This record gives sequence, C-alpha cells and structure tokens, in this order.
Amino acid sequence: MSQEKLDDFIRSAYARFNEAEPDPSGEHKLAWVLDFYDRDAVYVNDARDPDAGIHRGIEAVRQQVGRWVEAYPDLQVEPLEIQTSGDQAFVWVRFSGHGAESGVPIDMELAHIVTVKGGKVLRVEEYSDRADGLKAAGLSE
Repeated sequence: MSQEKLDDFIRSAYARFNEAEPDPSGEHKLAWVLDFYDRDAVYVNDARDPDAGIHRGIEAVRQQVGRWVEAYPDLQVEPLEIQTSGDQAFVWVRFSGHGAESGVPIDMELAHIVTVKGGKVLRVEEYSDRADGLKAAGLSE
C-alpha cells in the first residue's frame, strides 16, 4: 500500500468510527471494526492504561472498543497527525467525549501505532507518550 493510500485508509477508519451514530447497544460504533480490522488483529493498550492488556482476534478488539463506547457513548477519536513508514503509521489521536453516567468530559491524546497488511489493520499499539510512540514506529520528531 502506498504511503498516500495508507494515510487515506487510516483517516477513513477513524472517520467511520466517528460518523457512526451512538445507540443504546453501541453496535453502530462497533460495526466498523469488522470492515477495517483483520480477523487476527491485535490491539495493545498502553502499559499505563488502567485496563492494560493485549487483545487478540477481531472479537477481542470489538470488545475493547465496546468498553470505550460503553464508558463514553459520544466518544470521538480524531487523528491529529499521521506519519507513515512502510506498512505502519504513527497516529497522534485525541479522544474526547463524556462519561456515560457522570457526564464528565474526557479529552486526552495518545499515539496509535497502526500496522496494516492486505488492506486491513493487523495491529494497533497505544503509547501515552508521544516520543515513545514515534520511537516504536521507527520515526523521530
């Protein structure tokens, strides 16, 4: 996949998530996972995340995303910056929304290192520290 196509693919994945209308079941926010993720995908939370872990397989990824949507039904994940290298992309993203029960806003930024193979997301790794994310992607400031 060319760097331009990879950039477009990444942007379209985040846009699809953000455009989905929330519903009580959260299914609209989760349907995009099946379109963009490989069935053997792996999602790795940042080690500092309270729910740190490695989620293997598309169903585990759907469950992880489902936990976000359940906690923040109006969650938006906006790519602020994308740098691509080979089949990988460093994506600096902003998470924003409101707690389902508390209404308390969330506004945080972190890195997603996204690996794409065969037109599907194969792996996503989170890094709360920008420099760590860039290093993991083989990039620098």
